[in-house]
Amino acid sequence: MSFSLDLTKPLGRLGLAINTLVLGVVFYGISVGAYHYMTHTLPESGAHAKEAAVKAALVEKSVAKAKTAAKGKAFDEKAAIAAAEAAAEPEVKKQAEKIHHDAAGIWAPFAIFLLIISAIFFAGFLSVYVQRRANDGGLKGLWIFTNHLGAWAFACYVAFYPYLADHGLRNAYAPAFIGGLVLLLPVLFAGEGHHDHDHDHGDGHDHGHTH
Repeated sequence: MSFSLDLTKPLGRLGLAINTLVLGVVFYGISVGAYHYMTHTLPESGAHAKEAAVKAALVEKSVAKAKTAAKGKAFDEKAAIAAAEAAAEPEVKKQAEKIHHDAAGIWAPFAIFLLIISAIFFAGFLSVYVQRRANDGGLKGLWIFTNHLGAWAFACYVAFYPYLADHGLRNAYAPAFIGGLVLLLPVLFAGEGHHDHDHDHGDGHDHGHTH
């Protein structure tokens, strides 16, 4: 087993299985972290700031009205502010949902972009390991394309899982995950050591030429 990206190095069945598992865990974690940051952390921080601004504007307007109504009489500003804040709460709550929705909409494209990047890197690394396994298993020809297709389908599902789960689309896209695993089975269970045999045959031909 090796995490090397050198295509000339063979990779056994166990190596491919472990590398796939490790990559899956790593890039799933990256996707979850990136998606949560872009859809919750950043939008909520911006939304809280806007909510505070809305509340401050409502309180200021209410206090100004109270001052005007006092008409030079004794005016308790602290009490007026407290009353204004309490009165502003229902309106702030009404606007909070829209504020959060708008904030999430602003960052949503960036969240998708990061998931795409995660999927590309995951699939790219996995394709290298699939090719190393194919070389070791002696698999050649266009059929290897299906193995790489399986790697990309599997990687994309794992990388986009946070988005799919958040939108209730896990089951709808589950066939991509299952299909990806099925397409990986031929290369996973291919024989081992063919890569070394090919080199041995090549060496034999070289010796023949020297004689």
